[in-house]
Amino acid sequence: MSDDGELWCPRGAERYPAGAGYFCPRHPGVELEPARVQEGPGAGGGAAGEPRAVCWACGARTTDVRNDTCTACHESLVPPALVIAFPAGRVVLPRRGTTAELGRAGEYGRLFARYPNVSRRHATAGVDEDGTAWLEPVPEAPNGTFVNDREIHGREPVRPGDRIRFAAGHGARTGPVSAPISQPDQAR
Repeated sequence: MSDDGELWCPRGAERYPAGAGYFCPRHPGVELEPARVQEGPGAGGGAAGEPRAVCWACGARTTDVRNDTCTACHESLVPPALVIAFPAGRVVLPRRGTTAELGRAGEYGRLFARYPNVSRRHATAGVDEDGTAWLEPVPEAPNGTFVNDREIHGREPVRPGDRIRFAAGHGARTGPVSAPISQPDQAR
């Protein structure tokens, strides 16, 4: 609860001073509630591991703070620890302390299926408990793993804005290149 007497509307997520009355001025019949204090990563938009009032994926405002899924794009309102968007789809690590094997085999195989120069097991992406994201190539993957066009040979930290590419080559033989990665659970 807020200690400064602020109230908020659970429908529109607007804040009002304590003397504003019992009902939301914009949403007749909706009772104002004591504002919640938000601390830690993501303050102002939900602490790490908690839903936010604004969707991390599409930017839509939630219409009900009790929702855990965005009504516009149907993504979880709990921001994930890491998102890597490739041309064929996204790799999403939902929380800290998780990893994902990337390559033509496994859970994310559909993202890399059309790239014969990407190994079945090409690299592992992960996020440590402290929020540090990293990428580690599988040593047997022959065609290279790149962060910002620089080949990496061991575990390498990655940060929001970095681009990941699998497989060396040019033209039609170039492997998939990600959009800049994001770490929505650390956004402020």
